[in-house]
Order: sequence, then C-alpha cells, then structure tokens
Amino acid sequence: MIRRPEISIVIVAFRARDHVLRCLDSLRENAGPAYEPIVVDDASGDGTPASVRERFPEARVFVQSTNRGLPSGRNAALALVRGDYVLMLDSDTELKAGALRAMKDLLDSRPDVGIVSPRLLFPDGSVQPSCRRWPGLAIPLMRRGPYAKLDPEPEAHRRHMMSDFRFDRRRPVVSTMGAAQMWRSSLPGLIGRFDERISSYGGEDVDWCLRTWAADLQVVYLPEAEVVHHWQHVVRHNPWSRHSLRALRDFYYLQAKHRGLRNDPRLAEARA
Repeated sequence: MIRRPEISIVIVAFRARDHVLRCLDSLRENAGPAYEPIVVDDASGDGTPASVRERFPEARVFVQSTNRGLPSGRNAALALVRGDYVLMLDSDTELKAGALRAMKDLLDSRPDVGIVSPRLLFPDGSVQPSCRRWPGLAIPLMRRGPYAKLDPEPEAHRRHMMSDFRFDRRRPVVSTMGAAQMWRSSLPGLIGRFDERISSYGGEDVDWCLRTWAADLQVVYLPEAEVVHHWQHVVRHNPWSRHSLRALRDFYYLQAKHRGLRNDPRLAEARA
C-alpha cells in the first residue's frame, strides 16, 4: 500500500537542472514528514525532466510544452497535489533539517494562519531578508533613474524591506518571498489559483499573501524553520530592462488590485 504523503513539495523549474537536483537532494536528506516531490519543468530544454526521473524516481514530473512562467507552473502543480499541506519551493533552495516539521506544526496549531514562511539563508549562512511591509506607492520610482543615484536605499524602501527587523523572532508579516511558503492544500479553494497576469519577476508571491490576508488568514514568518536560498536577482542589474519594466507594471497592478487592504485593521500588526 502506498503511503499517502502529508506534504506535497512543489518545485517549478526553468533552466535550473543543477539547482533542482540539489534541492531534491536536500529534501531526501532533511525532509522528515512523509512528502511527495513534484517538479514542474517550464519547457527548460536542459534535460531537467530526464535527470530528475533518473536520480529521483519518487518525484512526480510534469512538463510544460511551452515556457509560461512561474504562476502558470504553480497552477499546473495544484492538480497533482495529494498532501494535506503544500510547500512551494523555488528551484534554487535547499531545505534544512527540521524546517518541514516546524512549518507543518505551526499550521497544525494555528487555524488562523494561512501561510507560514521560513527564515531564508544565503549560502554563507547569513540571513536573507525575506519579509515585507506594505510598500509605498513611490518606491519603484525611487529605485530607478536619477533619484536612485542620489539615494540608492531610501527610507521608504528600507522600511518596506524590514531593514529594522532582525529576522530572529516569529511574527505576522504583510508578505514573504515566494522562495519557500507552506500552506494547507485547501487554501486555493478559498483564494483561487495563482494570478497568471503577474510576472514571476513581479509579485506573484505578494499577491498570494495578500489574498490570504483577505481570506482572514495570517501570513507568519517562522525563524525556527530554515531554508537556504541561492538567490539570483534578475531585476536590479538594469532598472529599465524588459523584466524590470514588467515588474514595475505588476507592482502597480497589485497596488490597485489590493487597495482595500492597505489600511485594513487585520494587517495592523503585520504593518508595524
């Protein structure tokens, strides 16, 4: 009899074969609770599906016929999920021992929590700031053009990035980076699927968190759980690149979409 997994761990990959294999290695070594790995290959063309099937026959692999982006890949995985919980991981992450159990235990004990996110670490072990407050409307413009040369880290941006937070205590937050987020598999039934109008470079993780808040569930940062993230930022190198401009469009799309939550009292502690 096949043991039903407690947790479905989803990895969406695009031209990241080595990252995916390293991530799956970390799951095999450190996961703990019964889990199923699900890999969605977003038409990488780099041999990812074959490599995963060879080295990790326990993984379920779904191949997109065309490159459709991260939100589409995550939506494709929803129909494959069999666990009571879902952990969405970026392909360039590595799970540390105890992280999966800690996130699951929090969701088990807190029915008011919809998403739990771990502490993200850079490969050298330093903390990667992964939590966000509600951003000011002018932040993207401050971070581009002449203003950025005068003040590359304006106060409004530092507050949004929670630069004053030590990332060593549990707390509710407005949103977290989508590199690692755990939620109950029932959550999409409450808030819907991932919004495919949003670029994978421009806030699908923010949207997922805000829709969770709108459903009267909290987003909680959990430092006791740790995940290594080999983060490669694709936008900052050229603030006027195609990807950067797409992120700018997505930013204001999200501001309009969730404008009713900006001053919602349910987010008071998360905004603090």
